[in-house]
Amino acid sequence: MQPLLTIALANLHHRERTDGTRQHGHAPSLPASSVTVRLATNADRRALERLAELDQADPPRAPVLLGVVMERPVAALSLRDSRVVADPFTPTRDLVELLRLRARQMRAA
Repeated sequence: MQPLLTIALANLHHRERTDGTRQHGHAPSLPASSVTVRLATNADRRALERLAELDQADPPRAPVLLGVVMERPVAALSLRDSRVVADPFTPTRDLVELLRLRARQMRAA
């Protein structure tokens, strides 16, 4: 995992603990070592379609950042229009925030 993403994830966890944004009953976050954020490729098309289907939405428009947890795509963010699709059966709130952070970093570069 990239150091900046690890720091961002740590900051999100700290913010949750200090400002109470995490609601009771949410599943605990996954360890950062099991999370990958990367650009989607043509090989990810079916996974993106599956995420969109689960989220009852259209697939995100390319280019797309993909959030993968334990080798399974669970969230995606379109770099074109910032629209997100995510697996509703997986806790993805932190990962979506990480995708948004990475998208901002990419736009600033």
